[in-house]
Amino acid sequence: MSHPSPEKKLIHCKNCGNSFHGHYCNTCGQDAHTGRIDKHFIYHELQHGLFHIDKGILYTLKQLFTNPGQTIRLFVEGKRVKHFKPLAFLLVMAGLYAFVNHFFNTNMIPVGPTGVKNADISVHAVNDYLKEHFEIFVLLELPLISFVYYLFFKRYGTNYIEQLVINAYISGLHTFIKLLLLPVSYYFSKTGLILDQATPILLLIWAYPQYYHEQSRFQIIWRAIVGYVIFYLVLITLLSIVITLLSSFPNLIA
Repeated sequence: MSHPSPEKKLIHCKNCGNSFHGHYCNTCGQDAHTGRIDKHFIYHELQHGLFHIDKGILYTLKQLFTNPGQTIRLFVEGKRVKHFKPLAFLLVMAGLYAFVNHFFNTNMIPVGPTGVKNADISVHAVNDYLKEHFEIFVLLELPLISFVYYLFFKRYGTNYIEQLVINAYISGLHTFIKLLLLPVSYYFSKTGLILDQATPILLLIWAYPQYYHEQSRFQIIWRAIVGYVIFYLVLITLLSIVITLLSSFPNLIA
């Protein structure tokens, strides 16, 4: 005896109670196939959520590695079904980096001994905090760099939220490259430092001209470079203020 296909079988949504035909509820959008949460559920989520070749984080990484600006532009324009969401992508990359970095223990702030006890203790404390809370750090960076780039590129019609999307994807890609470069940073610290500082600029001058493909390439590249320099100086200033405060008030360091 044959069973009716999902398109013909009447299904009662377990989320909202709506009765519908097909693979997804036409009221709330929930998948019709909502079975028990067990090992099969976990396998399905890993395969079709994070690692599905046509929809998920591997697909998004592949597209960003080959055509970052074009990929992000198409996402902003509405072609979003196959892509991992920007903030989720950034957080997953940051989480992977933080986990792997536990084995290498590289510093977030490449500052050597200053000779001043309180300053050295403060730098060490900030480095430890950033290593333990790297996801928070990249999330705090995102609004800042997005605001700088919003100011530099608003003449081309890009709003602040769109800049958040652009920079979430670029920052996520940069974090993944940092992850790949961890062995270099660990064994060849100077080379790793140069690569780590050059990578975001190279990504920005690669991605932004692709995103603004109808504009002058020179105009886009110089705005991308100057924007990053301003962002970097502001970030270093903020970190310096934090380190100075901790040096002045060592009791703040637990």
